[in-house]
Amino acid sequence: MYQTLPEFQGEETLYESPLGTLRIRTQHVQDLTQKLDVDNPSVKGNTRQQRRINLLDERIRKITSSLPKTEGKLSVALIEIRSKKSFFPPESDPKLALRIGAMQAGYVNQHIHPLTAQNQKGKEYKTKDAANRVQKAVSDLLRQFGILPAPLIDPQKDGIDSNLWLTCFYVLRRTRKTTASNKPSTVALMVRVNPVTGIVQVTTPSLFLTQGWLSYPVGLGYLIAEKWDEDSYVDETTGDSSEEESSSDKKQEQQLLQEFVTDCLRDCLSTPIEKEELPRVLFMAEAQNARKMLTWLQNPKLPDNALPNELKLPTQSEQSRLLIVRLRVATNGEVPIGIVKGSPGSRISKGGVFQWQGVCNNEGTSLYLSIRKLLTTEQDILRQSQSRLDNGSRQAANPRLLEIAVVHSPEIAPDKLACFVHNLRNRWPYFADDVSLPFPFPFATLTYEYAVSAKDAVELNDSDDSEELEESLD
Repeated sequence: MYQTLPEFQGEETLYESPLGTLRIRTQHVQDLTQKLDVDNPSVKGNTRQQRRINLLDERIRKITSSLPKTEGKLSVALIEIRSKKSFFPPESDPKLALRIGAMQAGYVNQHIHPLTAQNQKGKEYKTKDAANRVQKAVSDLLRQFGILPAPLIDPQKDGIDSNLWLTCFYVLRRTRKTTASNKPSTVALMVRVNPVTGIVQVTTPSLFLTQGWLSYPVGLGYLIAEKWDEDSYVDETTGDSSEEESSSDKKQEQQLLQEFVTDCLRDCLSTPIEKEELPRVLFMAEAQNARKMLTWLQNPKLPDNALPNELKLPTQSEQSRLLIVRLRVATNGEVPIGIVKGSPGSRISKGGVFQWQGVCNNEGTSLYLSIRKLLTTEQDILRQSQSRLDNGSRQAANPRLLEIAVVHSPEIAPDKLACFVHNLRNRWPYFADDVSLPFPFPFATLTYEYAVSAKDAVELNDSDDSEELEESLD
């Protein structure tokens, strides 16, 4: 048994094996997950939102002090919380405080709804999907901790040598600096994965200059320490600056990020994966997310099977070992929502990858459409003899397509590289009816969970709520 504060006690169990030691601490969080009293007039603040911010800050400090000390070692926490529908008004939900407070105490954390419920007679029972939800939660905790099965590349199945860094670029959000100019700055990050060791690392422009690459959970801790502004988003512009100044700032920002990406790629190209042999590097970016910063991702500027001019790699060896792929998801009408087998302009490659022919102005550009297999949770789709009138809740078509444009691939055939990127879509679990960007994008996109502050607006949706609706009726 252990004790942090007088009112917080817990039980510790130690598991030892030849592979290592696992320390599990179970602690009742008591009032740490209780609703915020945002309607209490004695709380400082004139509005409910102002009182919420003050209450969140107070709750964060209490969570940080109540959790066991990690002794300098980053740990993981699984926190049982109530669903958003249990909190009214929505501003009373303390979930954001749990995310920030646990991370400040040294715990990357995953939240899970209760595994037990009560039926109409008041009898408690375990939900039918309890085991599955625990498995999903622990799986995501391992993701947050940067733990992966290795090796991640099968040369025989993938047709690609494992001596290859897997990297991706992602624009996260925008923040205002606390300066007199009050100018926004883009928060962008790079993720890289060693497919042999399974090690995940992350960096940002400011981190790369001072610390280089950080382990993934340490990088999440860096994000939680940022002073995020509640109105900070990628498309934001300052209201007190002229268009000329804004355009100049944007170009400078684009140039700095181009240099950041180049420096990261050059570092990967010179860092061996396992042996002393120089590695290849696969660089991926999603166009709708990154093209305002990496302008060569835009259609009119997309290189014709050549290295973008913005990526200045001086040696032939570096240029030949860099593979570049641009991705686009089927939103806003940019990517087709479906294709027809045997239709003009397309041919089947293999394994759910279709090459589009005759649709690009540049003949050297190789464009592919990736169709992933349906998940077990997506099998409930309409049969050919049915229509949406039979059951409007069922899916009417296949999951959305992912467009793969091979930008630069000097030593690997574009078909082979496109199929490899397609295979990377199955390297990590994803959710039903989702596009599922290829691995390691889940590590980049889910960093938004830690790019938060107490000033963030309340999120009204809760992806886990639907899992309990059926259970509550049993």
